[in-house]
Amino acid sequence: MKALIYLISLLFVGTSQAYAWEAFYVLKPDELRFSKAATAFSQQAAPTDCRARLKEIACIVNPIQDPKESRRCQPGSETMAPALERIYDVIPAKLQQTFCSMQVIFIENDTEVLGYAGVLTWDSNSQPKGSFMGLRRALLEQNYDATSVIGWKEQKAFGLTPPPFVHLPEGPRSSIVLPNSLSALHYVIVHEIGHILDFSNKANDYVCPAGETCDPTNNPDDFLKMVPAPNSWSALSWQSPAKPKESQLFPLWSKLCFYDCKERLGIADMEEFYHQLAPTDFVTTYAAVSPWEDFAESLTFYVMSQHADFEYEIQTPFATHNLKTKWDGLFAKKFWMQDFLNRDLKYPTPLK
Repeated sequence: MKALIYLISLLFVGTSQAYAWEAFYVLKPDELRFSKAATAFSQQAAPTDCRARLKEIACIVNPIQDPKESRRCQPGSETMAPALERIYDVIPAKLQQTFCSMQVIFIENDTEVLGYAGVLTWDSNSQPKGSFMGLRRALLEQNYDATSVIGWKEQKAFGLTPPPFVHLPEGPRSSIVLPNSLSALHYVIVHEIGHILDFSNKANDYVCPAGETCDPTNNPDDFLKMVPAPNSWSALSWQSPAKPKESQLFPLWSKLCFYDCKERLGIADMEEFYHQLAPTDFVTTYAAVSPWEDFAESLTFYVMSQHADFEYEIQTPFATHNLKTKWDGLFAKKFWMQDFLNRDLKYPTPLK
């Protein structure tokens, strides 16, 4: 897991592109390349009409064969817009605005992950330019509920490989109710918007410690020497880009991994893992993976918990863990997120 966090960290500070892959898969094409043929549905939406742009930027794609080749948007891509619009209509305005400058939403025909997002580059003033998102096509077409999808992903942490989106009886059982009874797509899109807002506003921000010399652009190993900037999101729970604070670190954290794992938790660890996770301020299992997932999961909980009907529980044979109740008690993170969303947020500027 540490190697994967490190790889994500390098992308964030050491290259011209940053990706927050939901599954910690890392892709580094030279550019974002895609092509979309004009159709009878094609219209040029006004730059300020974020909702209308969803039809333009939806792009059904097959798996990448060559990162240097353009990904061709498949016919019928615009038919994905209604599913995106349903989510757009119920998320806060500051999250809606993310779509105004987004270059493309890849609707992946074949992928293991639920979603991913990122920004493309930064200008000379270190402001982000261009953003993108990727979503698993089945989430838009099948209207899967959050319990099935997020619960399926939770079981992966314990080495289980159920078919999508099935809960195996021996693993942890999730029970999730989203506001307005919306599908898992609601949760995934808010999470991925969280990554874009994080990158654009430096919610997770790191500085070189006093007495050290850090040049992460030319020497990526230097990034691991850096520490959270004062008042940053990172400063709440993390001592470095790759490790929680000692107060948040627990013995089984080192085995926590979801994808491409060299070491991972097993079913025998399940009860003890949740027992160790409970007193930390990581709201979900996935939030404990890295500072970036911590932010995206926490922003998702903040948005969902504005509605009284939001529920999120995980059950094991011997315990029930109410994550909505846990979030309600994480005052430092709730207040930080409230302040963040009340700011004049920055968004990636569109690429010309």
